[in-house]
Amino acid sequence: MRRYALIALLLVPHPARAADLDPKALDEVIERAMKEMNVPGAAVVVVRGDDVVYLKGFGVRQKGRPERVTPDTVFPVASCSKGFTATLLAMLVADEKLKWDDKVRDHLDTFRLSDELADREVTLRDLLCHRTGMPRHDVLWAGLSTDPGEVIKRWGKAKASTSFRSTWEYSNVPFTTAGLIAGRIERGDWAAAVQKRIFDPLQMTASSCTSRAGSSAADHATPHYLAFDKSVSQVKWDEIDHAGGAGCVNSTAADLANWLRFQIAGGKFDGKRLLPERVLKETHAPQMLFKPEGAFALYFPKRATRFSSYGLGWFVHDYRGFDCVSHGGTLTGFRAQCMLVPEKRVGVFVVCNLRPSLFAEAVAKTALDQLLGLPPEDWVKEGKASLELLDFTTAVRLNKRKTDRKPDTKPSLPLKSYAGSYDEPAYGRAAVALDGEQLRVKWGKLAFRLEHYHFDTFTAVPVEPADEVATLDRTTFDVVFRLSAAGDVEGMTFLEQDFARAKK
Repeated sequence: MRRYALIALLLVPHPARAADLDPKALDEVIERAMKEMNVPGAAVVVVRGDDVVYLKGFGVRQKGRPERVTPDTVFPVASCSKGFTATLLAMLVADEKLKWDDKVRDHLDTFRLSDELADREVTLRDLLCHRTGMPRHDVLWAGLSTDPGEVIKRWGKAKASTSFRSTWEYSNVPFTTAGLIAGRIERGDWAAAVQKRIFDPLQMTASSCTSRAGSSAADHATPHYLAFDKSVSQVKWDEIDHAGGAGCVNSTAADLANWLRFQIAGGKFDGKRLLPERVLKETHAPQMLFKPEGAFALYFPKRATRFSSYGLGWFVHDYRGFDCVSHGGTLTGFRAQCMLVPEKRVGVFVVCNLRPSLFAEAVAKTALDQLLGLPPEDWVKEGKASLELLDFTTAVRLNKRKTDRKPDTKPSLPLKSYAGSYDEPAYGRAAVALDGEQLRVKWGKLAFRLEHYHFDTFTAVPVEPADEVATLDRTTFDVVFRLSAAGDVEGMTFLEQDFARAKK
């Protein structure tokens, strides 16, 4: 019997134990990835339990300059900020100042949605797990307004993409909204609340929540953009303070070590309980299923991901058989990736000063493979191949647009007939003007020149802001004018929205 019992024990699978990290091997992968992926600089932190087992900076803060990235170099973490916002709300839940399922309008009476059901029933939980039925409409805060209250109102008036709570739809403004609510409850704003409730207790002394604070730090990274032609150029820091809780945290690898320790310790830091574990775990619990399709397929490849969902401010999925909590973040010239495996009490945070890039994902996954004792994968090779495929797809799309163009056509009316003001309920006013022999359109801070494509369709080529134009080289903007039965211009489709011509 003892023999059979021994055989039975051998046949029962045992959970893999956390393995030791090989710093030299990780160094080699990071250095190779930086070279092959054209990354100027990066910082990496790895935590196991309460121990920081890896903390290092690589490369330079700015291409062409000697200043090195260190563990104390400030980087924006972009949408990884959503985990901070969700944690802030979790603290308010623990304080009984709000509930996850409170109606949003009970805390912000100006919040409205275009869908009647969503408008009446939407909760804080809905905001934090992307199930409002609303798409991003990011251009509203990127190009039109720097007032978070106005952005929230305009976003609420915009078109829904799915029915309420039916489909996961990633969007930033819900987190701006949640952050605004949390700040008001804390008798301030989101940035001050994060500082008081998270940064200070976690001793994250170099962290901040505004672009001015991040970009003025003595040791800060410079953003870079990888253009469609593979050139790498310096770009400016995104000034998106009005996005608040959606993506405005700046931090360092050294500070982020404490954030990782707090998360994998279930709400404790240096032996002190800052948040009840059951409340923190709610943010890590699946709330809404999502399919890793489109751009998200890059971050959740099928061979590493069998199930995928979203919690509250976090992606909740498996990573090669282990339950994982993660989030990535992208700004114009930065990329960040955070990955936690709470059951093994391990976490990784990677930041770099290049976009688009899958460097952060490749490094984070490589570190997790070591920590979890998994067979190694060449995530650098896969990341490069994925981006090459993405650019190939872009090239195919651009070429198809050329071949689809109907030659030898011209606009239905003289160009001056298209000039005028055009309005859309959420997107406001766009002004079309004739500048010499060419039309131009101005909307918010963005300006485009219109190049005739065919019939009454024009290609909108970005010209302002001049320092942002280069980062739009993978994007095509169309303007399609609509004529009435009488042959007059009655509107235009622009930014994928239907604008009506303003009455004179």
